[in-house]
Amino acid sequence: MNNIEQGVLQQGRLTSLLIHILLLSTFCLTNAAYAETLLHEKSSEKHHVFVIYSPDNTLHSNITQKLSDTLTLENSDIIISKITPEETIIIDNNADIIIGIGAEGMRSANKYYPTTNKLFISTDPEKFSLDSDVNKNDAILYMTQSYCRQMQFIKLIRDDWKVVSLLSSEEKPANSTNIEQCANKYGLEIYTVNTTAKENMTENIKNALNHSDALLALPDKSIYNSNTVKNILLTSYRHRKPVIAFSHNFVSAGALASIHSNIEQVAQSASSLVQQYFKTGQQFIKTVNYPQTFDISINRQVFRALNLTSPDIDKLRQMLEHTEAGRIEVPE
Repeated sequence: MNNIEQGVLQQGRLTSLLIHILLLSTFCLTNAAYAETLLHEKSSEKHHVFVIYSPDNTLHSNITQKLSDTLTLENSDIIISKITPEETIIIDNNADIIIGIGAEGMRSANKYYPTTNKLFISTDPEKFSLDSDVNKNDAILYMTQSYCRQMQFIKLIRDDWKVVSLLSSEEKPANSTNIEQCANKYGLEIYTVNTTAKENMTENIKNALNHSDALLALPDKSIYNSNTVKNILLTSYRHRKPVIAFSHNFVSAGALASIHSNIEQVAQSASSLVQQYFKTGQQFIKTVNYPQTFDISINRQVFRALNLTSPDIDKLRQMLEHTEAGRIEVPE
């Protein structure tokens, strides 16, 4: 083979090599672009969240609005649809999760959409609880703080208190077993007085106060309402025993202190649960949940009147948050 032929052969081999390199580069770039497209499509997949609530209920409406705002602001891939308990639309094939708010919303979610995973939002454990057979894949968020956190709160206010009383109505009986389990964790005993809305409430209050260091008020309208709160507080003053309340307004009226969550905090906790649900393959980590954040209200005038030392609210909050983070909650 002469020099000219060798040159032509080498040039042909070089051209072939360049063609292979170009084809390989094109293949890699095409696959990278395809992978990026798939990733974008996957990340932009829409999640459909249906919220069942009663528009005529101000509390439920406010929570629904705050929850919708929070979810859509933090997650562009979530679509919110709001329906009322009376609407029985076919949503099973479109909904990734249903949120039932309040008694009517929760009942409607269970009744009409049994096969769709659900998150329930209820005022407190005495109002609604999950059915172990019907709600195997569901979760619930209570608006109140857990019994265990309330017991810890009471113990932090006054370490030498030993007995906490509570009134349990026939209309809305307290879950004494769960409350006592939490009380035992903090060296407290529970003294329960059963009552009805028709009974002489004053005598029942006296009975509760005579056998305890403090009265824990649970959110029960048949006991604690605008017609009874003044009498309950006056009776507690006469017995020199404080009332631990469930709301800021109750503290303003004369209760000693309360630990509670507002609408924004409840909505934020619900939003976190929904986001966690999608991140973990559409399943809940915890079945029973309580608001992650809370406020503390104290009535310093009542503390002084009862010769009690007012706590540092910030320090109190830190202690509650710190111990709660590393502790297993008693099931409720």
